[in-house]
Amino acid sequence: MNFPQNLSAEPGDGQLPTRCPYTFRVMEDPAAQHSPFVNPKYQAEWPLPQGWQNSSTITFAMAGARSSGKSLYIAVVVKLLKRLVVENGGTFRYADETTRMIYEEKYEKPLFEQMGLLPPTPPVASSDAHQQRPLIFALTSRQFPGKRIFVVFRDVAGEDLKEEKFVERQAELDFFRYANRVIFLYDPMAVPEIARMLEGTVPSHDVGDDDPTAVLRNVLSVLGPVDRPRISLCLSKFDTMQFLSEVEHGAFYGGGDQVNWQRVMSNYGASFRRDSAPLDQPFDKGASTLLDLEIRSLLSCLGANELLNQLNIPLMGSHTYPFRCFAVSALGAPPEGDRVSRTGIAPFHCLDPVREVFAEYGLFDGAHIPADFPSAWGSAPQQPSQVPQQAAHPGQQHYPPEDGASPQQAPQRHPGQQPQQTNPNLSQPEPQQEQPAAGKKKKKWWFK
Repeated sequence: MNFPQNLSAEPGDGQLPTRCPYTFRVMEDPAAQHSPFVNPKYQAEWPLPQGWQNSSTITFAMAGARSSGKSLYIAVVVKLLKRLVVENGGTFRYADETTRMIYEEKYEKPLFEQMGLLPPTPPVASSDAHQQRPLIFALTSRQFPGKRIFVVFRDVAGEDLKEEKFVERQAELDFFRYANRVIFLYDPMAVPEIARMLEGTVPSHDVGDDDPTAVLRNVLSVLGPVDRPRISLCLSKFDTMQFLSEVEHGAFYGGGDQVNWQRVMSNYGASFRRDSAPLDQPFDKGASTLLDLEIRSLLSCLGANELLNQLNIPLMGSHTYPFRCFAVSALGAPPEGDRVSRTGIAPFHCLDPVREVFAEYGLFDGAHIPADFPSAWGSAPQQPSQVPQQAAHPGQQHYPPEDGASPQQAPQRHPGQQPQQTNPNLSQPEPQQEQPAAGKKKKKWWFK
């Protein structure tokens, strides 16, 4: 990989320009004090975070049908992102007070402190629609000292992506066109055959009645004939798929063209059975490519051929949609009612879509960490809000690596298993806080 010498450059040069955090559009003047895409009348209410000028911006837009796990994914991936940055010698903080308030109240406290599930994201037209504001995080990197990097996430309610009256809401989703990545979650429990096979094996949960194919079609219609942001197509809640290896196939498998799911999911040599590369090591592109092929095959077996075909046949224009498939599990185990599993939270492959983007620019990819750089992790037990990549249940026992296991090795496990812990508690800098920006009930006049 040819790492860039600097991250911020002119738009269109393949590097990371300065973008508006609200519309994701590239700012032609990266030194501007206000976003040119925000109505001047409301720029005071929608300011650029401190240090935004001449910075580099990486943007992620979430998509998927209702109950596909978008908010849970954001809650967990922010924790993992912080660990990734710190493990690679960088710093991580909230970029503004609004981000801190929204993340703590809507994501962190309900999931990591109360150990409950997150409520559905309200439609954007609601007065309490917190996703009207993006989540913005400020990062620094050892390999680019002095360079300001901002990562922005925008959550979207599944209600706003459904087919009914979508044209009326389409303008509100224009930021999809300019995202570095669109992360689309596909819930396997939306497939009736899978739900039937797992009935009684995993706790049932609500599944949106929206067709994921129709939801994806709506997202692609927003992109229009020209814009082609890369799409990370994620098979979400992958921990439920792993339970298929325990289902007796005789009751469901009749031979012929039917899929023997017990046999498929019992393949311990598959990439989807192995954990991701350690956070302080380079992102494994080879393993990611193999996983992409495996998940494409699984999606085909799930009857999602039309979903895949839509990405290969442009809805508008002549260019296909660049996409890669992933398998993610935010919780690592099915919830128990409205609570997370008693075994805690153990994410699986959640950070892969983000690390793939970072690897393109040589960011937080392990390659630039000096050999004598000390590990920041000790051996103290963790609290739920501190360790997102293990079972973080209060009072749970944490075990050292097995005899002979290297701390850098990524052991084979499925989402329900707990990862080996070699590096717990880290003291990290307090986030800088700014005055909160007031929101509005309507959004149409916020942006030009």
